[in-house]
Amino acid sequence: MNAKTLTVAALSISTAALPIAGTAFAAAPATPQILSRDAHGRATQVRVDGQAYPVCEGSVQDECINPRQAGLRFGDVPLGYWPGQLASDS
Repeated sequence: MNAKTLTVAALSISTAALPIAGTAFAAAPATPQILSRDAHGRATQVRVDGQAYPVCEGSVQDECINPRQAGLRFGDVPLGYWPGQLASDS
């Protein structure tokens, strides 16, 4: 192979990956299907992308989905910054 062939091959490989990367960001967040609610009307179990998850709350904190991550309009809002000093900096 000569240099010209290698350059063309490299360009075709790099441009082939562009549509795949672009679709990951263009995808809309999944809409949850509420499977069950508590006495207050809040979702306790949802189905997202075909998988059922319990919704995290005070008593359920393991193997559950954050309500905001599931597309529900309640629960903690993730911080956009680290609020303290890193343990590795001390």
